[in-house]
Formats: sequence, C-alpha cells, structure tokens
Amino acid sequence: MKKFKLFLFLTFSIIFACSCASVKNIQEQMVNCKYSLAGVATEDVSLTNLTLSVGVLITNNSKTTPAKVNRFQGKLYLNGQDIADIAFGALEVEPMQSQIGKAQVVVPFEKLGKNIAGLVATNSIALRYKIAGNIYFDTPLGQLPFPVAIEQQLK
Repeated sequence: MKKFKLFLFLTFSIIFACSCASVKNIQEQMVNCKYSLAGVATEDVSLTNLTLSVGVLITNNSKTTPAKVNRFQGKLYLNGQDIADIAFGALEVEPMQSQIGKAQVVVPFEKLGKNIAGLVATNSIALRYKIAGNIYFDTPLGQLPFPVAIEQQLK
C-alpha cells in the first residue's frame, strides 16, 4: 500500500511540474510578443472598391520560446471608422526575431466615403489606422486567443 501511495504521489508531482512548465510556455508566447503596424499600401483601385495590403509586425522578445501564431482575426479602422475585417494565417516567430503577418483587405468605397477614398488611393496625407482583434496561439492546451490593438498614423 505504501508503494502505491508513493507511486501516485510521484505521478501527480510529475504531472503538476509538466503542467506548470506548459503554462509558463504559453505565458511566454503571449506576453513576450509585441505588435506594430508594418505598413498599409494601396494595391488596387477599381470603380467600386479599394484593395489594401496590410502588414502586422510580430516581434518575439522571448529568449527561448518560439511563438506559434495560428491566425489573426480582427477589424481594420481608418480614422476611427470600421472599414473591413482583416485576417492572416499561421506564422512561427523564433525567439528574438520578427515576422510580418500579411493580409489583403478589400474595402468598398461606400465604407470609406468619397473624400477618404481619394486620400487613401493617392497616399496624400497621414491617416490613422487601427487594427483590433484576437491573435490565436497554438499551445499544448489548444488554441488560445490573445487580444491585440494596434494604432498608428501612417503617411
């Protein structure tokens, strides 16, 4: 009976130690990543819409743990106005490295308004872009969302 109790104690101790290490890994992935807007460029202008290329720079400040991004889903705002949904797929950012998640966004002109559409298409003035949404990390516990909000004024 003593051996069985000792066996159970050791088993639970090992499981607890492993789960603590997994939680620390998950925490490092999410907390040590920094996000910024890498750029917004006009790709195409048609009679009905505007196609933008949007880049989100993900910097992994962890010294040991790679960040395994499964996907990003969110909204793109221009001067405070919601103009489109934005998403990009999987990335793996190595420790102390950066990668750009790229997305193409098609924005109907009725969402932009005539004045802003002309300014965006010609890149003539500084515009305030905001991206808000969830970035999903692959972890031993499954996919976990982490809220992200990036705001930047670009010319």
